[in-house]
Amino acid sequence: MIEIDLSDPDIVTLRPKGRLSEEDFDNLAKTIDARIHETDKVPNLVIRVDSLPHWDSVGALARHFHFVQVHQKVVRKVAIVGDSPLLAFAPEIADHFVAARIRRFPAAKLAEAQSWARAETDDPGHFEEIDGFPGDVIALRAVGVITGDDYRDTLVPLIEERLRTHEKLKCLIVLGEEYATYTGDAAWADMRLGLSHWNTFTRVALVTDIGWVAKASRLFSPVIPLEIEVFGLNALDEARSWITR
Repeated sequence: MIEIDLSDPDIVTLRPKGRLSEEDFDNLAKTIDARIHETDKVPNLVIRVDSLPHWDSVGALARHFHFVQVHQKVVRKVAIVGDSPLLAFAPEIADHFVAARIRRFPAAKLAEAQSWARAETDDPGHFEEIDGFPGDVIALRAVGVITGDDYRDTLVPLIEERLRTHEKLKCLIVLGEEYATYTGDAAWADMRLGLSHWNTFTRVALVTDIGWVAKASRLFSPVIPLEIEVFGLNALDEARSWITR
């Protein structure tokens, strides 16, 4: 089934659950089209994915594709909200096939996802440098929606600048309340950065209360040739002490 919330005048919030049928997508299409005719405005969509749903038939899959094919031409923005790692690259892949701008947000950032969907612009975020660290420590706070451009325009030049005066670097990243999400191209940029600078960093401190991010960092840390520690947001001072040793 697909729960449809029409309470917000600017967006429609969807919550797919369990087995999705042909009737679910027919009802969704009729509801969205009726909303457009009533308001003379195409709503942006927020899709809450608490657990990955599935189609109950090939016909349901075909109806889903038809809905996307028709409505992606008019819907400008789609926010996908959920913590499944399988959603990480969904926006990057979908961007190649649909006209709508798609962003993925953690489950705890539903309000931020709704705000982004209401906004006229894409409203990308940025990396904000944190003062008070030694020159060999790159300390950054992620704000808003982090994109591949933030890596290219901010992080990579900062690393190259610091490497002129330091042979090895350390990094502290804070994903706090100001952070909303990262895009698929940001994930690719992060991967490329790791490959090109695999021996540049000796330590990385990740400061966040986002559960799946912390778990993923701990999962991959044994196969990464540097020290990685994860700290909660209330342990920023501890992270600062650890990264500056």
